[in-house]
Amino acid sequence: MNTTTSDFKTVQNDSDDSDEEYTPLYDDTDEPDQRTAQETKGWNLFREIPVKKESGSQATAEWVELSVKILKVLAYILVFIAVLGSAMIAKGTLLFVTSQLKKDRNINHCNKVLVPGQQFLTVHTLEERITWLWAALIVFGAPEFGIFLRSIRVCFFKTSRKPTILVFFVAFITETLYTIGIAILVLFILPELDVVKGAMLMNAMCIVPGILNAATRDRSDSRYSMKLALDIFAVSAQVTAFFVWPLLDGTSVLWWTPMACIFISLGWWENFISTPDKDTPAVFRQLYKFSKELKSTRYYTQRILSLWKIIVFMGCIMLSLHVQKDDPLSFFTSCSDAFSARNYTVHEYHVIQDITSDRDLVYDLTGGTYDLPASHYSSLWVALIQVTIAYFCFASAKYACKILIQAFSFTFALSLVGPVAINILIVLCGLRNSNPCAFHNTIPDYLFFEIPPVYTLKDYVGREMTWIWLLWLISQAWICVHAWQPRCERLAATDKLFWKPWYSGPLIDQSLLLNRTKEEDTEIQYENLENDLKEDIDETDNDGNKDYVRPSDSITRIYICATMWHETKEEMMEFLKSIFRLDEDQCSQRVARKYWAIHNSDYYEMEAHIFMDDAFELSNNNESVVNSFVKCLVNTIDEAASEVHTTNVRLRPPKKFPTPYGGRLVWTLPGKNKLICHLKDKSKIRHRKRWSQVMYMYYFLGHRLMDLPISVKRKEVISEHTYLLALDGDIDFQPSAVTLLIDLMKKDKNLGAACGRIHPVGSGFMAWYQKFEYAIGHWLQKATEHMIGCVLCSPGCFSLFRGKALMDDNVMRKYTLTSHEARHYVQYDQGEDRWLCTLLLQRGYRVEYSAASDSYTHCPERFDEFYNQRRRWVPSTMANILDLLVDSKHTVKVNDNISTLYVLYQMLLMVGTVLGPGTIFLMMIGAMNAITGMSNIYALLLNLIPIGIFIFVCMTCKSETQITFANIITCAYAMVMMMVIVGIVLQIIEDGWLAPSSIFTVVIFGSFFITALMHPQEMSCLLYLGIYYITIPSMYMLLIIYSLCNLNNVSWGTREVPQKKSIKELEQEKNEVEAAKNTMDANSILKFFGKSEEKDGSLECGVSGLFKCMCCTNPKDHKEDLHLLQIHNALEKIENKLKKLDVVEVTEPTVNSRPSSIGLRGERLSIVPEYEHSDISAEIPTEERDDLVNFNWIEDTELQKGEVDFLLTAEIEFWKDLIDAYLRPIDEDKDEQERIKNDLKNLRDTTVFAFLMLNALFVLTIFLLQLNKDQLHIKWPLGQSAFISYVSDINVVIVNQEYLMLEPIGSLFLIFFGSVMLIQFTAMMLHRLGTLAHLLSTVHLNWFCLKKPDEVTHHAKIEKDAVNMVKSLAKADLTGLESAGVDEGDVSRRRTILQLENSRVSKHDVFNLDTNFKRRITMLENADPASLPSLPWLGSDFTERRDTLRALKARRESVALERRRSQLLQIDPRSSAFRYGIPGTSGIPGHASGVYVNESYQPSALQDSDDESDVSVHGGTTSDGPANTPSRASVVRFNLT
Repeated sequence: MNTTTSDFKTVQNDSDDSDEEYTPLYDDTDEPDQRTAQETKGWNLFREIPVKKESGSQATAEWVELSVKILKVLAYILVFIAVLGSAMIAKGTLLFVTSQLKKDRNINHCNKVLVPGQQFLTVHTLEERITWLWAALIVFGAPEFGIFLRSIRVCFFKTSRKPTILVFFVAFITETLYTIGIAILVLFILPELDVVKGAMLMNAMCIVPGILNAATRDRSDSRYSMKLALDIFAVSAQVTAFFVWPLLDGTSVLWWTPMACIFISLGWWENFISTPDKDTPAVFRQLYKFSKELKSTRYYTQRILSLWKIIVFMGCIMLSLHVQKDDPLSFFTSCSDAFSARNYTVHEYHVIQDITSDRDLVYDLTGGTYDLPASHYSSLWVALIQVTIAYFCFASAKYACKILIQAFSFTFALSLVGPVAINILIVLCGLRNSNPCAFHNTIPDYLFFEIPPVYTLKDYVGREMTWIWLLWLISQAWICVHAWQPRCERLAATDKLFWKPWYSGPLIDQSLLLNRTKEEDTEIQYENLENDLKEDIDETDNDGNKDYVRPSDSITRIYICATMWHETKEEMMEFLKSIFRLDEDQCSQRVARKYWAIHNSDYYEMEAHIFMDDAFELSNNNESVVNSFVKCLVNTIDEAASEVHTTNVRLRPPKKFPTPYGGRLVWTLPGKNKLICHLKDKSKIRHRKRWSQVMYMYYFLGHRLMDLPISVKRKEVISEHTYLLALDGDIDFQPSAVTLLIDLMKKDKNLGAACGRIHPVGSGFMAWYQKFEYAIGHWLQKATEHMIGCVLCSPGCFSLFRGKALMDDNVMRKYTLTSHEARHYVQYDQGEDRWLCTLLLQRGYRVEYSAASDSYTHCPERFDEFYNQRRRWVPSTMANILDLLVDSKHTVKVNDNISTLYVLYQMLLMVGTVLGPGTIFLMMIGAMNAITGMSNIYALLLNLIPIGIFIFVCMTCKSETQITFANIITCAYAMVMMMVIVGIVLQIIEDGWLAPSSIFTVVIFGSFFITALMHPQEMSCLLYLGIYYITIPSMYMLLIIYSLCNLNNVSWGTREVPQKKSIKELEQEKNEVEAAKNTMDANSILKFFGKSEEKDGSLECGVSGLFKCMCCTNPKDHKEDLHLLQIHNALEKIENKLKKLDVVEVTEPTVNSRPSSIGLRGERLSIVPEYEHSDISAEIPTEERDDLVNFNWIEDTELQKGEVDFLLTAEIEFWKDLIDAYLRPIDEDKDEQERIKNDLKNLRDTTVFAFLMLNALFVLTIFLLQLNKDQLHIKWPLGQSAFISYVSDINVVIVNQEYLMLEPIGSLFLIFFGSVMLIQFTAMMLHRLGTLAHLLSTVHLNWFCLKKPDEVTHHAKIEKDAVNMVKSLAKADLTGLESAGVDEGDVSRRRTILQLENSRVSKHDVFNLDTNFKRRITMLENADPASLPSLPWLGSDFTERRDTLRALKARRESVALERRRSQLLQIDPRSSAFRYGIPGTSGIPGHASGVYVNESYQPSALQDSDDESDVSVHGGTTSDGPANTPSRASVVRFNLT
């Protein structure tokens, strides 16, 4: 093949990346148009424009989106009410408790039950006060005991750091002082104040946070002076609480207020130490360090300090009794008397006004007393209400933060707690003060709040100085102003939302506001991505590389890894459309960031890869060529792109790369992202899905990451944010599904894998069955695993894996193990995705499930396909779970999310799986007995016969025969299951609804319906419940038997297609046939000795040929002769074919060879001799082939006329090393294969025997107990029948009760399944709440009334809707600017002829979203104002659209100016090239990312050409580029004509 080289023009790279080693996964260069305008002939103007199809993930779900928005509105309102109401009730109940703690307190008593018209009062006794002291202890101690339990769980089941002695001492002192402050407030100060003043004083607990705010302010802030002044005002306002009411009241106890305020506020000091900078004083740097240490060791210290605080509070209670001249030990000694039945005394009195004072009222007792029974449990009920409602407030507040409604439903609600509570308390106290019987039937008459004295409003506000409370409230709002500006991520963990992951029971609203994390640990400040870190260039690590971590290292990188085998065109279409949608979404975010400087936390980069197994086949000339599936993929790409973009899209032909494993095709998608198809040749690299996974793991995480010449710190960060999206070749999903999985990854750094909700797609009974089966499996099983432990299997069809987790020890490396034992074939190769998750779990990583992330995959539609698929899944599932259970002790130790209880749960499920067939068998017996009335023995035999025959068939016959027999039995059992339905109804009628079987049936089906109601989008799955029900015997009995009996069959079983055989395989087949023929001939020689196996023959006699008599003939010999004749003909055909393909050894090569630097391991190119001349082929000069230079499949015209390029030398070496190490095709050793075959058969026999014995014993035991249930049974206490008889002789009425009888084991079995269902149903409900929170957190509502002034500008609109604007501008059809798309207007008004004429001259450009955006934004800026009404996405009216357009133009110009300025100030980051080019790129400025250039070729300076005509096989020339263009690594391309 003759080639010529030419120069290339340089394509400018407008990427704004400044990292040296960092290269984006997309190709951010503008590809010039290489096609010219062509005129279409008039007779061929008729068009076919793609119409968007709505199916699978594209199905219309507007009602779902609207429902979620409505739920978001309801969430705002309901959570606001929940937070405000619960916090207010918690505060009120606390003040109710403290109101009962004052000694010798007089309380007005209701006179309804005494003497109407008289006034009564009561005085609290010591016993009464002790009950309320216990209530105060419960209110304070319940949250502390809760954090104690949480700390124990974290320390024992998760990882916690141990503090140093100094850190523990600081925590000890701080928490002790905080507890003393709470005790002083609750036990001493609040009892001396009325409830209104007490509620006001609670807003003055922020003195220490206020001081720290002022001391740690950023001095470089332009508004520093104003903020400092406000801080000083806030601190001053808080200080006034120290003396204002102690001076007015004169009570000595109130002078403890300063101590209480300081000690309490000291408990929140850690949250108000700002991140230090270079100007921060050393003392605050040390405090910041201590705060970080305290937070990281929180759970370890709280194991001790939480209990210590309860003890300290209890000591303060005893101190309060001592101060009040009571026995401190009476808190314990009088406890039994206090909480037992007792009375309280009511005194009659008259009120006397003191003439010397207008304030004091004197009570004159008249001597009348009454003893009334006390409600001795009232204090405990009030404490229980306070503890419950306080926790509900904490949960509601946390939920508000998680779903990003913090400003309104958290901060605003908590800020209103004080004012609303005070106003309600004033109303309640006024009602009680005017009428002591106002709450007679609600609250015990001798209990109520400490009511403020009756004042005029002027006196209460002025002389009592309650106006100063407004200053406390305002100062608290300023100190907690950070809570109005949340920066948390979606679904953030509690430890991120709150500095201390708990709350204070007595001060619920203050603790939540002050404890809300002030400074978030954000993943990455996306605003800094444009500029690199300005650090000293001399800061290096030991290897001489820059050691600092760059902002670009934290960008989310997604490598899409799809494995394909033999997918159909429709399946490929669904996958490719998903990739194009993801490409469009990523491009929109990138363009918004690039041109408008819009930075959002959801930004990611992507690169799509397809790994196609068995991509090559042998041609008629015995050459390796791509198969029909590769050609189908190539021909489908444009069609998929056209359907996504709703216009005729033509991508550039794929670039072709020879590789050591086969080949590679590279497309540039419309969004400039790469789609790379790796064509695997099974003769060069191992095939099957697991080895494709090993292939891409080592490629992306090994070669593309670990080979980077950067520091270890940067690799750590990059690996943390690198994700592998494992897909099947038929998956269908939306970009939002990937975003939801990434949210889970960002939320938990220990999350190794995450999967979404898989929806099966297909038609027919088997597909309908799987729709319901998948629904139940995800609704109950996966949700339960997620909530109580970890998901055990993240399906390989749609899962996201964290790169760092896969790179851990005993994960990726262990995943490369070759199967050498029988169980390895079952566990490793039959369910590779489950084994990979098992490895992650055993290394301590978590695997989660997101029900909001939807994807759709094709499922088997035929019975045999389904059975063969499950034949792989069932044994691998059981093997991996058993592996996890056997290693459970170690797994529980290293994995924080797997507990012993979760292991027990999995054991229960394993027992249910093993004994499931026996259970179904017993159900069939019971159904036949109930319906037909036949005895249990006959029913047993009738069911045993088909099952026994099926087991025999599975152990002896071929798979096709087994499946056929299973299909027949399935149909028979489907009819029996209809009988079961009738039997269940009759049983319910006979035994009643309270019978155990009735209750179990109702619970099972009721849980299904309730679960479906909790998944409204998937309620249609209930339509297939009937099919699921009638196939239960087949799927839970026959399928298990079939899977275990075929344990030795490790073939894939699905998508199998016949493949063309190679010469070696044909020769082997010929040898086997000849061996069989020789064996037959050898046996025939022994026939005279009686040892022949030949059974045919005859006795012949004749006379001179006149006649011939044959006796004792056997007609079988004709069949044998016919068989031998067929064998002979087959041998002749094989010999003829081998002659045509036979190779003659050549002594002299006809073509001279030369050394190639890219040959295998530096060897010379092998010399391929010419084929021998044959009758059917002409004499054609053959060409020597090198699979890495002039590979033959390059000439396949069905792969389109794309360029040819070559890999970097470093990557070629990587692939060769990887293949040598792990992926070399396994040699077929007959002895080894025979051994494995025997081992698999032995494993099958052992497993089947154990399985049959366990089920046989179980069935026999239950069956015998059922036969003898009259002697061995348990009486069911519900639903008994009563029979009344009258004996007239003795005049006696006899009542006989008949109970339902349950056999013991059957009862245990019922309890077992009932417990599993209860666990799964509860976990499902909790998981639905989490899923709802996830969905609500992704919805943004346009609350105009809540926006700040700077949020209603046009620039704010751009920032919010930038991505949607970019999508609208970049799409193919833009109404108002261009006439494209299908005209769906009125038929009579369609301008069909004009549109056809306009399409006569069309320029067929390569579709590029970035180019579309730039062209159309220019068109918009210069557009006629009349076109603006057709662009609703710019605004609601004409003026808003015009102003938004101006803002877009101004923002774009500003960003471009800033970029030019920064480029002038920065040094070219790519001045120092790597040895083999930058990993992950071609090493060519402006060249496509992911394209690799062979640096072995080093001709003269070459430059990129705008038209990319490059090298032609006919020696065509191109225009010369600039003479001063720097040289680069050579690119050799071939354009086929």
